[in-house]
Amino acid sequence: MEKGKYGIKLSFYAVMAFILVIFGYYTLLFLLAGVVLIGEKNEWACRQVIEAICLSFVLNVISSVFGIFDFVYRIPYIGTAWGTVINVITSLVEIAVWVFAIIAIVRTAKGKEAGIPLADRFANWAYGKLIVKPQPVYQQPMQGQPVYQQPVQQAQPADVCVKCGAPLNGGAFCTKCGAPANK
Repeated sequence: MEKGKYGIKLSFYAVMAFILVIFGYYTLLFLLAGVVLIGEKNEWACRQVIEAICLSFVLNVISSVFGIFDFVYRIPYIGTAWGTVINVITSLVEIAVWVFAIIAIVRTAKGKEAGIPLADRFANWAYGKLIVKPQPVYQQPMQGQPVYQQPVQQAQPADVCVKCGAPLNGGAFCTKCGAPANK
């Protein structure tokens, strides 16, 4: 992997960004993003740091959405159940974020793309790199040009009567018209 302007391997920035996501050091993550975006100006490293920031937003958005419903905690019995549900959902989201971050650490340490679902699309979009899947090309005829269609040929069995087209079923004569089979 190549080194950046400051003599640090570019994969270090990406790995560090995902480590900061795992430990929840979002302020340091944004400082690192500033160093990479403004100082290093390397597209690959910047896209990886943007993916790490997107991954950190997942936890913050989930906690913000659940924070809207804080009033439910004040309701007897329901508040306890609500708290349990919120803790389970938050724990599952944290585990998913950690798994994606660990996978990204392994990939970026090798110099590959982190490949976080949706975050990679956003990072590519931010850098104007749209990865388009090839679409089938359909050509329409121009005005004034005739459209030619191939006639549809029906498959016929190999042993058919030449005169009437009936199947011969392996016989020497056609069972429908009596004509001899031409083999």
